[in-house]
Amino acid sequence: MQLIELGVHRAGVTRKNTSQTLAASTRKGFVHESPRAQTIEWFTPPEVFQALGLHFDLDVCSPGAGKSCVPADRHYTIHDDGLTSPWYGTVWCNPPYGNATRIWLRKLAEHGDGIALVFNRTDTAWFQETAATADVICFTKGRIPFIDGRTNRPAGSPGTGSALIGYGPTAQQAIQQSGLGLCFQPAPLQ
Repeated sequence: MQLIELGVHRAGVTRKNTSQTLAASTRKGFVHESPRAQTIEWFTPPEVFQALGLHFDLDVCSPGAGKSCVPADRHYTIHDDGLTSPWYGTVWCNPPYGNATRIWLRKLAEHGDGIALVFNRTDTAWFQETAATADVICFTKGRIPFIDGRTNRPAGSPGTGSALIGYGPTAQQAIQQSGLGLCFQPAPLQ
């Protein structure tokens, strides 16, 4: 699960962009993480959704309704462009990892109702910005065994842990009752 560690996560990233991201990520300090993977699609395992016990209105970064385990009424794919399409209801956002993560998380914060699954990168500017606006943050216990989009099977452990970031009372309650890890309500910056 190497490219996920370098900032490329979901559908919609071309091979050209993957090479550029790989080179850029290596320059930016992720050199301790291996760049060997061939796929760019990694899906959240169903156990995460079972623990959350939540049905979403919208999956804003979906590879497609038949390809992922996200329990949602509607799935925006790369063709729908989830960043420019309207969001409604409680959303699931497993954004493309890399430079665009901040943009997706800002839109989720503005929307105010949903859950994002991101890498636990507490030292990054995007994580600090997001944490300051979230209603709840859950640092997952253990690393999530994401599903390889090529084989549809778990593909080992990623290079870092994950965090669930929630906005709104529905998301907050689902995360806090999930048992997926330690949950915190961020204190406002002084």
